[in-house]
Amino acid sequence: MLHHVNCTAAALPGLRTVEILSARSFPRHAHDEYGIGVMLEGGHRSWSGRGQVEARPCDIITVSPNELHDGIPLRGAPRRWWMLYVEPALLAELAGAGMASREFTLPALADPLLSRRIAGLLQQMPESTADEAAQGVLDLFGELLDPRSESTAPALPSRGVARMLERIHDDPRNAPALAELAGIAGLTPYAALRRFRRELGTTPHAYLLQYRVRLAHKAIGEGRSLAEVAQLAGFADQPHMTRAFARQLGLTPGQWRTALHPPRAR
Repeated sequence: MLHHVNCTAAALPGLRTVEILSARSFPRHAHDEYGIGVMLEGGHRSWSGRGQVEARPCDIITVSPNELHDGIPLRGAPRRWWMLYVEPALLAELAGAGMASREFTLPALADPLLSRRIAGLLQQMPESTADEAAQGVLDLFGELLDPRSESTAPALPSRGVARMLERIHDDPRNAPALAELAGIAGLTPYAALRRFRRELGTTPHAYLLQYRVRLAHKAIGEGRSLAEVAQLAGFADQPHMTRAFARQLGLTPGQWRTALHPPRAR
């Protein structure tokens, strides 16, 4: 199946661009970063906490940290999109903690002028200095992040789901059985599964897998070896990590590591 990815780190740590041409579908997952970009060719349909959305050529795509979403190509045809990812810690450093607690208003929107601005920023990013990259991020995020979301507390999971999440986060290397999670939540297994899916949009098993991928993503950024990362994140081995990582994020752990630490020219 057609799938090509190009990931590039910017001069400013905490900033990267990813361009993907793919016919693949991506399961529900989340990122630790803010993401904003442009659909260049084709289109896809995405589920998000705000409902189903579609992005077509020249549409803007956004995702906030921890926002669960997926991606399915329209009519099964390949699509190409280009994204800028920004770590919340970098945004807080540049603009303050208030800015880094805001969210994007819409997962997809049509604005041709803004779309061209974003595409221009993405095109310039590899050659930009750290100061130029910072200014571009501030201009763009200051305009698009909803200031009202800063003071609006996100909906908290119910007590039972919160307890299930706590178990998963505390020990992601040891996958809990549904019966164990249900016992922690004080529910039957069927009720626990239904409530988890209703509140988070995914199953406990799928959530655990995407949480492990996020742990691996972060650990690679810290410079750990891939074998160490696989063990740390709770994968059976490195090939299992590679398959899950690529399925959710579109690039392999090795590609992500190379983007962060490109080999020096001899």
